[in-house]
Amino acid sequence: MVALAEPAAGAKPRSRGAGQRERVSTTSLPLRIDGAWYDLSSYADEHPGGRWLLEYARGRDVTALFHAIHMKNSKLATAALSRLPRLKSESLPQPSRPCPFPSEQASEGTLQGPYVLAGLDGKPVPEAPPLPPIESELRRDLAEMLRREFPTPASSKASAAHWARTIAALVGTVACWAGWVQGSALACLLLPFVHWVLIAHTVHEATHGNLHTDPRINFWAQFTSHPICFNVFVWIPQHLLSHHQYTNDYEHDVDCHHFAPALISDAMPRMASAESSFNEGWTFVWKGFLTTLGTSILQPLRTLREKPTPNYDVNVTPVPAAVSKRTLWLSVLPSLLVLLYPLLVWLPQAPLLGLWLLVWPWVGMSLIFTTMTQVSHVQQSCQPTQAQSGCWTARQIHASLDYSLGAATPMPEQQLVTALAAGLNAQSLHHAMPTLSCAHFPRVYAEYRQICERHGVTIRHSENVGTAVREMLEYVFENNRPVGGA
Repeated sequence: MVALAEPAAGAKPRSRGAGQRERVSTTSLPLRIDGAWYDLSSYADEHPGGRWLLEYARGRDVTALFHAIHMKNSKLATAALSRLPRLKSESLPQPSRPCPFPSEQASEGTLQGPYVLAGLDGKPVPEAPPLPPIESELRRDLAEMLRREFPTPASSKASAAHWARTIAALVGTVACWAGWVQGSALACLLLPFVHWVLIAHTVHEATHGNLHTDPRINFWAQFTSHPICFNVFVWIPQHLLSHHQYTNDYEHDVDCHHFAPALISDAMPRMASAESSFNEGWTFVWKGFLTTLGTSILQPLRTLREKPTPNYDVNVTPVPAAVSKRTLWLSVLPSLLVLLYPLLVWLPQAPLLGLWLLVWPWVGMSLIFTTMTQVSHVQQSCQPTQAQSGCWTARQIHASLDYSLGAATPMPEQQLVTALAAGLNAQSLHHAMPTLSCAHFPRVYAEYRQICERHGVTIRHSENVGTAVREMLEYVFENNRPVGGA
């Protein structure tokens, strides 16, 4: 069980009086950037990314995210930020412990805390985010490339070809789900693959605001991940606020903890018994077959039932405080339906078919999702101990692995793999410039690589997804090699 820290020694006491504590305002929209708290409530409706992105980050530290998103026009963004009202930190009560359950937060009248994950292993919650310097020559050169290649907001969003593939994938996904409902074994076989193509063209892009300039389209496009890939409300905090700010940092990146007790980070303390002869790499493997059951059902249910994540004493995958339990329940219902429908309709009359309809959509999507999302970070070469970088952008590049984008890789192959992998094959580029649609990755990758080389930043690269998977598994099993036992 991983324990969390008590409040740091010397921390300012929270206001109390007559059994009451100061409660956070429900009208302000506080975000912390560069150590200062800002109230974005008056600006939220004008925010180009949509009010929902700000609401889901309420009370969090978004320093790295703010600078990454506004890389292209950082001076304008900083000037706009300076005009917003500031809030005193004393007026923003923080929870009595990191990662509070919703009822704890409500009873204490506090924010969720500046970090999605913090205080592991009894360490104090940091006053300031543990980030390398943001500004650098590397960042400035990448920003210049973005301004030159994508002069307007629309030019960096999804291309016409991307939208055409999206529509085709949507039609195919609807057809596969219709066949699944009718008991078609073939439609069920194709379902995870076809639905993944739709997800690859929509969800990740939409979450980062890269699909369209209209934030409403981005918001609703995210839900194509339902019902068998992941729950959007669980995804946003761990992906944007945690993973994209603190990539591969065990103490703050939720993604490092999904396969516990398997160790997928060099810094993770061993959870298995020292006497055990079992290699927890096999835990990583078997959980990889069922990943999306967790991301779609188990993780949101932990918030609804206020239960801790296994191996931890808190829920490490919380949802934004702005999402009500009613909304969260409604978002989980389609996933529960996919579980119940084959059991109630097909299993009684055709047991083998019913079992196929029940199991394969989850297993198929889990294998695809685990492969696509893990190979780009769960690598020996991408660990923080091997990625001591001079700036935040370089650290993001060092913590990521690219594949099928080598100088010798034909452009058609680059384009095909990028489309099928949701751009995750260019993970370092995406982490360095997260507001660029993957539709443009193959076109700019060569120049991006040259800029990195000019600044002495080495891109981690594998030949293709097959070699990347092999390297990932080699690292996982070596990192989980038993230290004792027979």
